[in-house]
Amino acid sequence: MRTAASAPYATRAVILRTRNIGEKDRVVTMLSPEHGKFSAAARGARAMKSKLAAVAQPFVRGRFLLAHGRSLDILTQCEVENAHGNISGALLTTAWATYACELCDAIPELQPDEGVYDLICAALEAWNSRPADEAETVGRWFEARFLSHLGYAPTVGHCVECNQKIVIERDNTQARLAFSPARGGTLCTLCKIADPNRLTVSVQALRVLHRLERRNQAPPRLELSSAAGRELRDVLRRSLIIHLDLKLQSTRFLDDMVAFG
Repeated sequence: MRTAASAPYATRAVILRTRNIGEKDRVVTMLSPEHGKFSAAARGARAMKSKLAAVAQPFVRGRFLLAHGRSLDILTQCEVENAHGNISGALLTTAWATYACELCDAIPELQPDEGVYDLICAALEAWNSRPADEAETVGRWFEARFLSHLGYAPTVGHCVECNQKIVIERDNTQARLAFSPARGGTLCTLCKIADPNRLTVSVQALRVLHRLERRNQAPPRLELSSAAGRELRDVLRRSLIIHLDLKLQSTRFLDDMVAFG
């Protein structure tokens, strides 16, 4: 992205996170559909009268003007499209948005992916506009879609080892199946021994997972028991950790807020 040219450039982006440097400056990590993930310096953004103070914040989506710098490009202006100001009004939505942004921050730098950009924008908009009691629904949808977009959509209904169809009666809500996050899907009775670290998951949770990763928008609410909700969390979290090799800092805060909520 950085060239020898000194002309400024504009890009659409959402700010994933920030960190302070020096006395008044801030580094922002941004996700752009044109440039992928990258960092830029917002000089003077921590000064109260700075024009960048309100825009150099997590979750802000807008059109940014940047100038090329030696080590970091310089954020000079921003036309805010949505600051998502309602997210910070509840700890639960803040925790979910922070977690989702950290997932996006884990992707390699300077690799444009408009699908990931559109996904985080849709999730932030949903957290900003929906009540806090729907925050987990949006979050589970984001996790499922994020995995699917990166090529790790879970296989549900067939054994990932032998491809045998796993038949469960539609009205049977008590059945439980083996699920292997490492192999990416359900296992039949014979093949489940292939993964000693497999999970045992209710068919209710797996059916919801199957629907989530195929939806273009988050559903209004998850229709799950508390136990099935925890199973869905474990399937998605383990899958993300294994396939993306992640060690996220925001998960403890998120889990605390979900339990508190």
